[in-house]
Amino acid sequence: MGRPLIALLTDFGARDFFVASLKGVILSINPQAGLIDLTHDLPDFNLQAAAFVLWACYRFFPAGTIFLTVVDPGVGSERRILMARTKRHFFLAPDNGVLSLALDQDKAELYEVTGKNYFITERRTSFEARDKMAPVAGWLSLGIPIHELASPVFSYEKLDCPHPVVRKKEIQGNILYQDKFGNLITNINQDLIIKFLNSSSGSNLVLWAGKKKISEMASTYSLASADKPFFMIDSLGLLEIAVYKKSAAEILGLGAGDSVILRND
Repeated sequence: MGRPLIALLTDFGARDFFVASLKGVILSINPQAGLIDLTHDLPDFNLQAAAFVLWACYRFFPAGTIFLTVVDPGVGSERRILMARTKRHFFLAPDNGVLSLALDQDKAELYEVTGKNYFITERRTSFEARDKMAPVAGWLSLGIPIHELASPVFSYEKLDCPHPVVRKKEIQGNILYQDKFGNLITNINQDLIIKFLNSSSGSNLVLWAGKKKISEMASTYSLASADKPFFMIDSLGLLEIAVYKKSAAEILGLGAGDSVILRND
């Protein structure tokens, strides 16, 4: 068995003691654990951004990776701590929807973390990522059986994520995520676009983003016209709005949650 890998995803930032505390707890339990930071710069309390970033990258990690995802505005409340096991990976997170997209992708066994003997403290605290989730991740990486750490459950909280709506001449979708470059990633995927083109008349795709009509489609950033918004199918297979070397979000005044319409004229 290779070195166990624990991947951390939070909105904790880099300036405080939060991330270092998680790592200290895990390494105190399993000094051989490999720790990797997915990011700690998620927008504060933004569950959808956390769900998207986790979905975008988890599949590229080796089998056995434990993903500890903490965006937790309900810390210390009655919300559960969720553990999920898929064919290849383990997930630990507050049961508040941050695992929605990852668990939609893969079938999973679901558990509520109940192994209080493995917590730093049983009581409610304002830092349960450190006091409960990180220790469980550490013990899980040592091979402690799941039934000692958690009890089976059969449901989990899901985010109310919008789904694209297909009509005769258009697909109405939404912006899911804005990356650091200001690119706007939508929930319209390549397969849906192909089916739409095969079933509708017209041969000229245009995208309405807010009040802006975008007519240019490019295969990658550097092949698009300078200073002009365009759309493309990105590395995730999703329709993305971009401006070469500039921020589409700033130029268009759009962000996560805003609607877009792809038309076939």
